[in-house]
Amino acid sequence: MAATPLSRTCPIRIISVHLLGAAGELLRVLFLDREGHITAMPHYVPRDEALILAANQQRVLGAQGWVQVL
Repeated sequence: MAATPLSRTCPIRIISVHLLGAAGELLRVLFLDREGHITAMPHYVPRDEALILAANQQRVLGAQGWVQVL
């Protein structure tokens, strides 16, 4: 039986928000909670919700940030 990649089977994720400066340098790394609020502490979010929250937050931040689902 072939092994399934962990990234596809893990049901929970952490959403990191990387805030960038004018020159594109990393200023701060924060996280999103289940309600979509930016916090200093990581929160575990179900995978499907995490993908939606991350996409929405990326639209809000635009070039000022980079959102990643871990």
